[in-house]
Amino acid sequence: MRALKLVIETGGVTEAAERLSLTQSAVSWKLRRLEGRVGHSLLKREGRVLRPTRHGRELLEFADRILSAHDAAVQRFRGSALTGSICLGATDDFATTRVAGIAGRFRWAHPGIRLQVKAGSSLSVAAWAETGEVDLAVMPVEANQVRHDDLPLWTDQLEFIQAIDAEPLGDQPVPLVTFGEHCFYGRIASTLLDEAGIAYEEVLQSASTAGVRAAVSAGFGISLMNRGFMTPDQCLWSGSERVATPPAVHYVVRAARLPLTAAEQSLVAELRGSVPPVWDEMTEPGAAMIEP
Repeated sequence: MRALKLVIETGGVTEAAERLSLTQSAVSWKLRRLEGRVGHSLLKREGRVLRPTRHGRELLEFADRILSAHDAAVQRFRGSALTGSICLGATDDFATTRVAGIAGRFRWAHPGIRLQVKAGSSLSVAAWAETGEVDLAVMPVEANQVRHDDLPLWTDQLEFIQAIDAEPLGDQPVPLVTFGEHCFYGRIASTLLDEAGIAYEEVLQSASTAGVRAAVSAGFGISLMNRGFMTPDQCLWSGSERVATPPAVHYVVRAARLPLTAAEQSLVAELRGSVPPVWDEMTEPGAAMIEP
């Protein structure tokens, strides 16, 4: 299951084998044996990348829980000698969906480490890392803002999203819902709309992912947000073909200081093991979300 998780995370056997300190043939054998045990194909090849099948995604959900419980139990009874304190900064979307579980497992495995979490907008989290207000920051950045010492987590595509049953706008300005001035998504959205010559009006600002989602689902406006944020009652904006393709965003871990302490290295390892599933089936408007 650990081999399957890493192959899905990295998209191939080579890097997974390196992380496991195994040969590629050994990892391939483990995957074949796992497929034989469950009786289903778990991976499919798309070009040069391996993607999970439907059964692979279903098994991955169990694998995450099994591996987390296994690793926590081993660490608990082995006893962690690590001590120290860490302040983790994270954007709202990551803090509300994944940090609680990660923090709980980490505290259990490393009782000698004091972990605090501080949530905020993307630009705020970046500023905290710059000033040392947090030790580690998990945040989305544009491609040209990724630093050589950033630790990559995953990539998600930005899209203009609307409610499936949203009313046609006619000649009215596009009602735009944004994450506020402390998130760079709004700047990207306004630039794309301006370049396309599309009139718009900012009708709501919310630093909360849940707030933006709710406003879009209610038909209050459209928003530029992660494809992975879409809910089943949302789809791509009907006017998307009139604007240039939005960029992808790269989620990274950024350290306030290097080198990382042993405690920070352990937390980074936990964070890098928490990447969400591949959104490769989120291509049709209104497609159901694949939940972590």
